[in-house]
This record gives sequence, structure tokens and C-alpha cells, in this order.
Amino acid sequence: MLKMLHEYTISMLQSAVDEAIEKLNMHGYYNSYYDQPIEQYASDNGYSVQELEEGTVELKVIVEEDNVPVDTERERESIAAILGLGKDNVCYQLLDTVEWQEPFPVIDLRNGWFINPVEEEHIPEGNIIHFEPPCAFGSGLHGTTQDCLRLILREEMKGMRILDIGTGAGLLSVATALMGAKEIQAVDIEDVRDEVLYNAKLNGADDKIKVTHADVLDPQFEMEGCFDWIFVNIAADEIKQLVNFIDQHLADGGRLILSGMVTWNYEDAVTVYQELGYELKEIHHADEWVTAYLLRK
Repeated sequence: MLKMLHEYTISMLQSAVDEAIEKLNMHGYYNSYYDQPIEQYASDNGYSVQELEEGTVELKVIVEEDNVPVDTERERESIAAILGLGKDNVCYQLLDTVEWQEPFPVIDLRNGWFINPVEEEHIPEGNIIHFEPPCAFGSGLHGTTQDCLRLILREEMKGMRILDIGTGAGLLSVATALMGAKEIQAVDIEDVRDEVLYNAKLNGADDKIKVTHADVLDPQFEMEGCFDWIFVNIAADEIKQLVNFIDQHLADGGRLILSGMVTWNYEDAVTVYQELGYELKEIHHADEWVTAYLLRK
């Protein structure tokens, strides 16, 4: 039997929403949320986001139906009374678990490889990367991630050392393991160890990947040895700041993938590496996003 979720929506000023949530919590309504109003704008470093401090938000209150049916009108009246509103100010709709979270699709990389979500029952024919996607960058849906994967999955990496900077959920690291890499260092400014190793285990690669929670731009950050491949999937300014670190850790003849740049800033970032003698082999575009593939001579 499908579990039902009952959603109650209240429009209110953002300045009042925290107090409203506190009142709801005091009366046993613990599952409430709202989307912070934001404005996204193009900046020199790609895209930036700023939170809007004023305006109206929609507060969502979720009531889960277990064995006892939910009296929707009674809940609606209760929520309205707690917040000092009329019942007509509380809108209701019935959700189900299918609607609650959009399914992650199978992604065809158009090279014989597929990204297959773990909940997918029908596994496509071809080479498969099993993956539990996050709700963020690095989900496999983003064009830069797919461009990086297509570059990786055409290469022989047997016995190679890999450094994956900005690993996210570890999709690129997992791909290199499947291509035969012997050691992968995955680094991210967020603590993503559990999800990276979970995805690695889905593909039988958890013994090859070491996850480090660190800011690679921190002067105190250290990494031992050189790597045959380095991937950097962050913004252009950070890519430029990493040039000395990467040059110290990429082996002679090593390959470098720079991603997360956009059309209006990638040339400056790539030029920083070309000035050190790196050869630009390929440029790939996914809408305004750019991925560069370079060779250290």
C-alpha cells in the first residue's frame, strides 16, 4: 500500500516564518520547510547566488499517514489555529511517495556507458555505473559531469594514480576505478566520505578510493606524490589558484581535466596552464559550461 503524504501550504512573510515553524513544532508538527528565496546571477567566476532577505515564502507542513487515516480538514483547521490564521489561508493537497521525490533517470552517455540509479529495476544493456545520486552538483545530470565521464571512460587507466578534486558524490572517481586505476584520491571541501564510498561499493571499487575532507586551497593542505590524472571540477577562479599545486602533483606526461568553468571565463583559466607548457587537447561545451582536457608535456 502506497504511503500518503498530506501537504499544507501557507503563504507568509519571510520575517514571520521562523516563528511559525517554532509554533508548529510546539504542537507536534515537526515536518515543515520552506525554500529560501534566492537570486542567481552571472559573475566573473561563473554563477553566484544571494539570499533575498524580504518577500513572501510558502511554508510547507507535511503530515504523514500511517495506519490511521488523516482527517485533512481537522489538520487544516489545527494548523490555521496554531498560526492565528483563517482556515482558507491554509491550502491542502495530497501527495504520494512517487510525487514526493522525482525519480533519477538512467543516463545514456552515448558511448556504451550508462549511469544507473540504484532504484532502477530495468538495467540497460551496456557498461553500467551504479550510482546513488545526491541532490546537488555531481549528480550525473550536469553537463560538465557527463563531459568529464566521456573523457575518462575512453581511456585505459590500468595501474594509474588519480586525484579527483571536488569529487562530490564520487562519480568520476568510481569511473576511473572501473577503467583500472589502482589508487584514487578523492577530495572535497564537504564531508562526502560516506556517499562516495557507498557509490564505490556499489561498483566494487571501495578498496581503491580514499576520500579526504579538505580545502585544497588551504596553504596547509598537503598531498603526497604525483598523479597520472588530475580532475578539477570547481569554478574558474579556484582552478587558477590551484595551478601551482596541480603542477607539483601531476606527473610528466600526465593528463588534466578542468571543469566547472563557463564560456566567459574558461579561456583565462586554461591560459594559466598553457603558460606553464600544458597542451590543450580538447574543449567541450555543455550549454554555457566548459570542460578542458590538457596534457602535461
